[in-house]
Amino acid sequence: MTQDEYKLWTGEDASRYTEEEWAKVVAVAELRLASFLCLEKLPTDEDGNLYDDIAQLLANFIASVIAHEGTSPTVESKHVRNFTINFKSGIAANAFAQIAQQYGDIIERYSNCNLGFKVESNAHYHCGRCNA
Repeated sequence: MTQDEYKLWTGEDASRYTEEEWAKVVAVAELRLASFLCLEKLPTDEDGNLYDDIAQLLANFIASVIAHEGTSPTVESKHVRNFTINFKSGIAANAFAQIAQQYGDIIERYSNCNLGFKVESNAHYHCGRCNA
């Protein structure tokens, strides 16, 4: 995904990144998004280009991750009887949860996670066979 394609799908400018930096941002985002979709890699056409809908999803996932860049994950606490559980919300998981609300149809189309995802604002759960 080029910076121009990113701007097409998000309306945001990514020129603050060099081409090398942008390539790294996109490569990591592709891996993370594929992981959230329980895929080895994002689907492409016969020429190796991302389909437009998955490119839109990727661009908005990147935008969401960038928006949270530099922020500390929040610590959540849950109390159950005599136990207290503390955990940190991951930025990428929160970014995915944010775009899942808007792009659920695309996620459902490409997700290889059986029944899909259960995404909450404070946690992200994969299906049981995603890591198999």
